[in-house]
Amino acid sequence: MKLAARGTRETASGGAEPVRDPAEARLLRAQARRVHIEAVIVGVLLTGLSMLGAAWRTGSV
Repeated sequence: MKLAARGTRETASGGAEPVRDPAEARLLRAQARRVHIEAVIVGVLLTGLSMLGAAWRTGSV
């Protein structure tokens, strides 16, 4: 995701090269953005569930 956000991609040899095709670069950035958004949503949901579970266990709910 870090490479896609910078407009580069990993090569077979393990290095990084710039993405020259603007359409491909847009696609990579969109995919990276989607992954980041999904990670934030899952993190918020899991945090909320754990807080709710802790409150339920202590009898606060």
